[in-house]
Amino acid sequence: MKTATKLLLAAAASVLCAQPLSAQTPTQSMSASGHHGGMGGHMGAMHEGHSPFMMLLKSADLTPSQQSQVHEILRSQKEQMKSVYRQFHAVHEQIADKLLASGSVSASDLAPLEQKAFRCQQQIDQGMVDTALAIRNILTPGQVSHLASVHQQLQSLHSQIQSIMGSDQDESADQAN
Repeated sequence: MKTATKLLLAAAASVLCAQPLSAQTPTQSMSASGHHGGMGGHMGAMHEGHSPFMMLLKSADLTPSQQSQVHEILRSQKEQMKSVYRQFHAVHEQIADKLLASGSVSASDLAPLEQKAFRCQQQIDQGMVDTALAIRNILTPGQVSHLASVHQQLQSLHSQIQSIMGSDQDESADQAN
């Protein structure tokens, strides 16, 4: 299956199954323990603690000052990305509208929307990288080392799970078609 077709199908599925944008953007603040409440959704993943880096950060034993700095970084990034999230959501709604309208729909009908979604996704991804770098810059070398150790442990657990449950090779072959 062509990559563009897969992307369109994934976009359509996410639009049809996704929560409204207002439910995906972060509204909870960090607790005293440094954990950030999460409500799910791809677009708020960095804020919600669902990115691998943010999940690791929960084990960093942040100082109150660091917790405050992380909260400010996340608040600032959320504010900067708000319009991009809205655009991304709007494009997905437009794709859903076209897919669910009567009459035929072709890939060329969706291509301009696909490009808009791609550009929004690039901006979201760059914002997530920028946020992760800003947060990493407030960590001590010891905290970074600890996070690297936790990451390695998680990778090991993932490998163990894969060996117990079976390989992903079958999925890889399906995706190549």
